[in-house]
Amino acid sequence: MKTFIAIDFETANPKRVSACALGYVVVEEGLLVGKDELLIKPIGGHAEFQTRIHGIGKKDTSHKPNFGSLYPSIAHLFDFPIVGYSSFDEQVLNALAEHFNLGINFTYSDCSAIARRELSDLSNHKLPTVARHLQIPPFEHHNALADAKACAEIFLRLQKPALQDPSDAEGELQYLINSILQDGLVAHKEACQLIGWLEDNAGSSQELNTLKSLIESSLADDVLSASDSEAIRAILKRERHWNVDSAMIPISKSPSKTDSPSGD
Repeated sequence: MKTFIAIDFETANPKRVSACALGYVVVEEGLLVGKDELLIKPIGGHAEFQTRIHGIGKKDTSHKPNFGSLYPSIAHLFDFPIVGYSSFDEQVLNALAEHFNLGINFTYSDCSAIARRELSDLSNHKLPTVARHLQIPPFEHHNALADAKACAEIFLRLQKPALQDPSDAEGELQYLINSILQDGLVAHKEACQLIGWLEDNAGSSQELNTLKSLIESSLADDVLSASDSEAIRAILKRERHWNVDSAMIPISKSPSKTDSPSGD
């Protein structure tokens, strides 16, 4: 499964219904295409212990909507498969749905259960431990958006190792595009890696050679400007599904349901 919504809740007190933050990322065909973090006025107020963990207190949420009021603006997310790290987020979502009588129907995958099965030799399967093992960059644990993004990356890597260690041209290209689009910015190092791939594989493809020329001109002064970065990213986002064959012909992106929840 490469199209899904990864979520992470933070709670304000020991009750599952006390969600005070929701982070989510939208993943389409293995690529992060949208993300957001929402603060929520919790049921039952804030407990000191939980606030020490995630840093969210009454001052942060007193003016925010409760989950029942927030739900109409995010209801479309739950039309898609939901992935969370452990059953905790599923329990929070069910508790909120029951409390506000929302009638949410969703499918849920527990990423930590997959990690326990696929990485059975690890000493533990906490989110930071698994992320370190898979060489996912450090992130702020207990930040809802950061945890959701880490969960999404773990879920993708565990179900499709080619995203972590590509062994052919197509897999390598998709890996590079995935990495570039995830954080919304084309870094200088990523541009150099992409130009190296294009030099070896662009062939006679007009689209890939156009991209190659753009990157070469952008790097001419060894500085990648914000406008150049955005131009490269726009091409990659528009033509993110390339079929690597002798002609290097891009596959047209057909509309999918995940276009609607994108928060990018």
